[in-house]
Amino acid sequence: MEFTIRDTITMQTLRPEDASNVFAVIDQNRNYLRQWLPWVDETDSPVVTENVIASWEKEWENGSGLVLGIFQGNRYIGTIGLHDMKGSNNSAMIGYWLAQSEQGGGIMTACVRTLVDYAFDSLSVNRIYIYCADANKKSRAIPERLGFMLEGMLQDGECLYGQYYDLAVYGMVRRHWLRLVTPTSEHKQAAWEYRQAYIDCGEAHIHGSGGFLQAFDYESWLAKITAAQTAAQTGWVNCSTYFAFVADSIVGTIQVRHCLNEALHNTGGHIGYGVRPTERRKGYATNMLALALEKCRELGIHRALVTCDKDNIASAKTIQKGGGVLENECTEEDGNVVQRYWIML
Repeated sequence: MEFTIRDTITMQTLRPEDASNVFAVIDQNRNYLRQWLPWVDETDSPVVTENVIASWEKEWENGSGLVLGIFQGNRYIGTIGLHDMKGSNNSAMIGYWLAQSEQGGGIMTACVRTLVDYAFDSLSVNRIYIYCADANKKSRAIPERLGFMLEGMLQDGECLYGQYYDLAVYGMVRRHWLRLVTPTSEHKQAAWEYRQAYIDCGEAHIHGSGGFLQAFDYESWLAKITAAQTAAQTGWVNCSTYFAFVADSIVGTIQVRHCLNEALHNTGGHIGYGVRPTERRKGYATNMLALALEKCRELGIHRALVTCDKDNIASAKTIQKGGGVLENECTEEDGNVVQRYWIML
């Protein structure tokens, strides 16, 4: 089994012949991993690793788990897995670790997202939970970035080498999982309901939609945004527009511009997004922005500009949470002040 994450990053089924490489990476990162993982001292030889990989193969065969290696090209850099897959509750736990040298680039966030997609879409899992030590801020940032709910704290939930740690419990259920979807004709009904929600609230614009609110009909709008991905357009840049779906409902629209012209560099930015009026303040914007940044990476954009009106405090917080650093403010002709944030990818 293999999943392509981005560029040269893949998740692959581990085999016993991978044991020596897996052990070597664990050994190189032993002091770092030992801070939060209980099995590090026990993993003292490639033979131990080979036996563990064999046990993972049996878990997949009996339907209780799925463990995958994370690779950069042919180089092993970490592990991610679904554990405790329970038939009656249709739930599973995700665990993960990444070599210290590979952290900070969003690799694990992208891997967790892909595994959640697979669990919900292909394995009929209904609930996924993640345990993180309360003090492990890097690990906790991943479910938070993906929109998981903090469900509670387990006091002294884990004992690591004689010391107890509280565990933060994060959960996600299938009906709340957000996906970016390229619009097609099949989405017409859901899209028209999404558009009507803005009209009912008296709003005159749907951000990140390519002018959907002003479209005469769905088909012409769909043709327009489809062409905008590749067609040469005088005065415009190519862009990709997506629906953000939760279950069968569209909760937002988001647009990724493939490059910047002068106007976008000044106030528009690489990314525009809007959240359905009735679905705001639920964390969807943060998750949508994280997904859009993944799309930017795929396009080879290494530094993304994201903007918002100065008085839009909620949007500013979303951008800052996504890693945005304020460069400056720009005043438009009508006096509106726009804040310009850059996010390194």
